[in-house]
Amino acid sequence: MNRLWVRLSIAFAAIVVVAFSAVAFVAASLVSPARIQGYITEQMSRPDGLGERVADYYRVHDSWEGVEYLLSGADAMLTSGPAVQRAGFAILDNDNNVTHVGDAAVDMDQIASYRIAFAAPVTVDGVTVGRLAVIAPGSVDDRRLLDFLLPPFASNDAPELLSEFSRFLLIVSGFGGALGVIFGVLVSRGLTAPLSRLVNAAKEIGARNWGYRVPVAGSEELRAVAESFNEMTAALESAETLRQNMLADIAHELRTPLTVLQGNLRAMLDGVYPLEASEIARLYDQTRHLHRLIEDLHTLAQAEAQQLTLQRHHLDLADMVTETGALFEVAAEEAGVDLVIERSSHPIIIDGDRQRLTQVLQNLLTNAIRHTPTGGVVSLNLTEHKDKVAITVTDSGDGIDPAQIERVFERFYRIDKARSRDAGGAGLGLAIARALVEAHGGRIEVHSEGIGKGSTFSVCLPVA
Repeated sequence: MNRLWVRLSIAFAAIVVVAFSAVAFVAASLVSPARIQGYITEQMSRPDGLGERVADYYRVHDSWEGVEYLLSGADAMLTSGPAVQRAGFAILDNDNNVTHVGDAAVDMDQIASYRIAFAAPVTVDGVTVGRLAVIAPGSVDDRRLLDFLLPPFASNDAPELLSEFSRFLLIVSGFGGALGVIFGVLVSRGLTAPLSRLVNAAKEIGARNWGYRVPVAGSEELRAVAESFNEMTAALESAETLRQNMLADIAHELRTPLTVLQGNLRAMLDGVYPLEASEIARLYDQTRHLHRLIEDLHTLAQAEAQQLTLQRHHLDLADMVTETGALFEVAAEEAGVDLVIERSSHPIIIDGDRQRLTQVLQNLLTNAIRHTPTGGVVSLNLTEHKDKVAITVTDSGDGIDPAQIERVFERFYRIDKARSRDAGGAGLGLAIARALVEAHGGRIEVHSEGIGKGSTFSVCLPVA
């Protein structure tokens, strides 16, 4: 199974196996023939040991004559058995030849065929006078030989203690290994549980269950992933809500002129309305509205997809502001609004699309005049700040509720829900203005003190 928790469990199990193997190796080495042999050799050489007694014998007698009695006493302590009856201690000369054994009646020619299991030097006054060795027939393996040699040297039960300790290590390591595997599986499942929750959450989101959220739990990293996932889900839910609202608004905006067209045409066909130029002009106005709505949506789609083509060139923004403001003087006069234009006395050159920037300014002025009552003032200002230039449209009109400021640039959003489409527009003007300004590398902002206190829209653009 290619599951993360399975792979982690296998990794934990592998670690346990390696650890158990290491412990088993240590336990086995504690009771290995080499280690026991070293122990016996150490016991032979320790003070008051057989090696010391043999050295004292040579020191007293100045020869090995009669040492057989001392060796036979040591042989008597060995465990008897047919397979090792002739295994025992012997004295070797410096050329490793057997010179004396515990049994004086043994055939020395046969002893010469024995193998030397191990030996320790015998030193008297700093001079090596021979070697104390253990010899045995070749048919006796080291393990069985050591079993017979241990009794004389195991008065402190050290080898048995090593064996018990080795068995204890093996038992503990085996028990610990089993617990380690179980713990590893549980930890693996615990580590992968948050990932499984993320998988389930992704499936829920894929099934358009936008309200699903991942429980935030676990380590700091997993909590950060869960929080990021929930933020992404919230953003998707918001985007889906906006999409549904936008589709509903588009359907509504398209349905109204289409209904008018369909109803009037039906009335003309039924003879209710005469086929006159005035009636056709009304229908034509509805087609113009449809065309304008579709063009606005197309512009927004291109801008948000960063595919909007801009005819950039160096233009005098001061001249553009003056010309655009002059176009609205008549509309402001008809609405009883005083339009004040303030601009820089010298040219301000930027790199931009004149037609698109004029469209932005027209949207802002149209909204300002529309929302300013008779006797109010609309100001159009152009100021320069180092490498930035700002176009500001300020009105003394309806103002904006601070709770609605963040939504004024949304598609189809109208501050005054009571306004009709003809009086309030389709709600795309400010959304298009923001898209066009951002396409020029600038930003657009709005500020209002509240309802009835007017509003200020500011467009900030980089200077060429």
